[in-house]
Amino acid sequence: MEMFGMVLFIPLFFLFSIFLAFTIRKRIIEKIMFVEIDENLKDLIAWDFFYNIFKMERSAKPIYYTEFFLLILDTIYILFGGYKEYLKEMEFIKEFPDFPMSPVSSVLIKFAIPIILWFVILLLLLFALIMKKKENKRISEMLGNLEKSKLLNYAKEDFIKSDRIVGTGIVIQSDIKLGDKFLFSIYPACIIPYSWIDNIKIDEIRGRGGRRLYLDFTLKESYESIKIFFDKEDVAEKIKDFSLKTKSKNNREKIFKN
Repeated sequence: MEMFGMVLFIPLFFLFSIFLAFTIRKRIIEKIMFVEIDENLKDLIAWDFFYNIFKMERSAKPIYYTEFFLLILDTIYILFGGYKEYLKEMEFIKEFPDFPMSPVSSVLIKFAIPIILWFVILLLLLFALIMKKKENKRISEMLGNLEKSKLLNYAKEDFIKSDRIVGTGIVIQSDIKLGDKFLFSIYPACIIPYSWIDNIKIDEIRGRGGRRLYLDFTLKESYESIKIFFDKEDVAEKIKDFSLKTKSKNNREKIFKN
């Protein structure tokens, strides 16, 4: 009974730790959205400013640390707990030499959940590291394109002064910030100039988990569309309408200035 309780404790602790990590991550993203950040960060040039707040290791750091800590904890538990249980099984075999199951097989069966969990955590950690490299490369390219278009400095000003924040309702995704000239998302990291929007449509993905709604942004300056997911269709509709109206307004202002 004691062994069963310890084996069950590991996955429960895993779930609690992941929940805690996502809670901390959400708070980090909120602080970025409300520009509750170090003044030295605000003083950086626009490219460095956005790269520092967008890079995956900033918002995902609690998750990385949690996965690494759980991997070490699970490893220690399997090695020491498994060895202790193996010694017990050896004593049992001495008393009952005709018992058909070997000590190693018995230990592996008892520690099946922690061992499976160890591989799951390892794969999640490796996946996170691969995604970090891929996502940071995409962020660099996005910022480079905005810098070439001479929009990055305006984007920084818009991000800092804007206070319109809308919740997406998606746990793994951040909320979005609606500026006067740009739409911002921390994860997935994106800066969308309203003037670049060619089309926005509400679409959905259907799967075993049900229906997932998203806004599909088609941009004039990019061959790739940007997808931002929402849990409620009315929120997605409001973001779509706001983005298109703001685009039209900005275009009219540009014409009058010219």
